[in-house]
Amino acid sequence: MIRVLEVFREPMANGGQESFLMNMYRNMDRTKVQLDFLTPFTCDNPDLKAEIESMGGQVFTYDHPFGENNNAVFKESVQDFLANHPYSIVHFHSGSTYALMVGAKLAHDAGIPVRVVHSHCGGFKNLKYHVIKTLSIPYLLKYPTDYLACSDLAAEWKFPKSVIRSHRYTVIHNAVDTDRFRLDPELRKNTREMLEIPEDALVLGHVGRFSLQKNHAFLIDIFAAVHRKNPEAILLLAGAGELEPEIRDKVKTLGLEDSVQFLGLRKDIPALMNAMDVFVLPSFFEGLPVVGVEAQATGLPVITSTAVAQELPLEDLAQYIPLESSPEIWADAILKTVDESRLHRRNTTQEIAEAGYEIKAAAKAFEQFYLDRAAEAGIRSDNSEASQSSSASREKGTKA
Repeated sequence: MIRVLEVFREPMANGGQESFLMNMYRNMDRTKVQLDFLTPFTCDNPDLKAEIESMGGQVFTYDHPFGENNNAVFKESVQDFLANHPYSIVHFHSGSTYALMVGAKLAHDAGIPVRVVHSHCGGFKNLKYHVIKTLSIPYLLKYPTDYLACSDLAAEWKFPKSVIRSHRYTVIHNAVDTDRFRLDPELRKNTREMLEIPEDALVLGHVGRFSLQKNHAFLIDIFAAVHRKNPEAILLLAGAGELEPEIRDKVKTLGLEDSVQFLGLRKDIPALMNAMDVFVLPSFFEGLPVVGVEAQATGLPVITSTAVAQELPLEDLAQYIPLESSPEIWADAILKTVDESRLHRRNTTQEIAEAGYEIKAAAKAFEQFYLDRAAEAGIRSDNSEASQSSSASREKGTKA
């Protein structure tokens, strides 16, 4: 068995990176490839941690508060962890270019033969971005052995131009489990009853961490515009995060408390998506959002921003609107789309599979990627030292 360390620069909760990896992990042959998880911060989702451990993986945290010296905390924690845990493959996941470039260097300096950097999203194209992108070039050319991205846009955002021009990166689809994410009218009915939502009510939905990237404040403005046109409309918000109190205050200020449901971290996302009529994702940046693919797999139309990679698999169920457009323009697009989709919502399982976004095939390819890289690097297939060292560190009470 090959053990791979998956490293995050953010807390582990229910974000897109975690969803991507868990979708893969559940469907891999774990007798061949086993995954462990590391964050310098916290794991805020106990169900996620329990599931990982039930599948033979381990979750290591340093429990630092997120938002205070994140880059310094990331560097110090990863350096400490790699010095005490002998993994042969380390895979870095982050929206932070700093984390990818510094993580790859730390892994190189620790003598780790396979160092994977994975771009999951874009970002704000400002002066800070250009400075960090320029500074990252020598690091990202020298230290990673492999470059992965969820979309071409995500690759272009993070990786040096020479990596892009020479096609040295690989796009790994944010695939979904179509056994779970599929159109189910009975599930829709039961979920609406559970949430006390009338069957004929218009339901907008969003799944994601309450963070700057997801642009919840604008989402509330959009919903307010929809609500003015349709006072019976409901907004479902699944997720947690540092900006949730601010968004709750905005909802209260606008008098929308009775129309917006804050659902927290959820395990029943397929049920929630069946209960929705449209999925709204006005993110400031994304690579290719897992939740967008999940929504389409349940037959939901996705209304998203032009800042998101325009590569969602089902073109007729995706509409991209500039963030500069007013909430009223978004609202009109949502209402028009819902009027059409309610009449024609369909089972998209076969279409998702044909587009290459079915999880079983994608997980097999992901598993094979690790096995191929291990073979090329001459890595032994048991990796027992890493497992034993990890267990020993827990017994000694290390914060990892």
